[in-house]
Formats: sequence, structure tokens, C-alpha cells
Amino acid sequence: MEQPQEANHTERIKSQVLAKIGKPPRLYRVQVSRHHGGNYRVNIWQQPESDKNIAVTIGPRIGLSYYLTVSDKGEIINSNPPLTKLGTSA
Repeated sequence: MEQPQEANHTERIKSQVLAKIGKPPRLYRVQVSRHHGGNYRVNIWQQPESDKNIAVTIGPRIGLSYYLTVSDKGEIINSNPPLTKLGTSA
């Protein structure tokens, strides 16, 4: 007998996170990885500001990272750290 698969809510989670925090400066990509029991890790990759005084190009880095608990329908229930609007302190 085949086991029922958990729904993949990657796109829904991406849009919820960006709606709650806003678009980060120099956004490169949003990476969502599913873990066990309705938990997801979301990494926000950002391109560093270029420094015209150095000859080395620095690649994208994780600027923000969240560990989320998500419902069966893909709604974010909890976030560690909390999802707060960028540029504000909570």
C-alpha cells in the first residue's frame, strides 16, 4: 500500500514569507526546504553589494533564515525567528 505524500507548499510559503517581511534588498533567491512534521527551512539569499575596490566577485549569501511550522494547507503557523517587516524592529 502506498503512503500518502505530504503536500509541497514551497511556492505558497515563499509568497507568505515575502508578503510578511517585504522584498529584501539585492534579493537573489528564496530557498524553501521541507523537513519533518510540517516544518520548513526558508533561506533568503542576497547578492552582496559590489565593492569596486576589490577584484574578487563575491557570490550570493544567505542573508536571512527562518525555521517554520506550516499547516497541512500551507499556512505559516510559527516562525523562528519571527517574520517581521524588514527595516522595523519588533
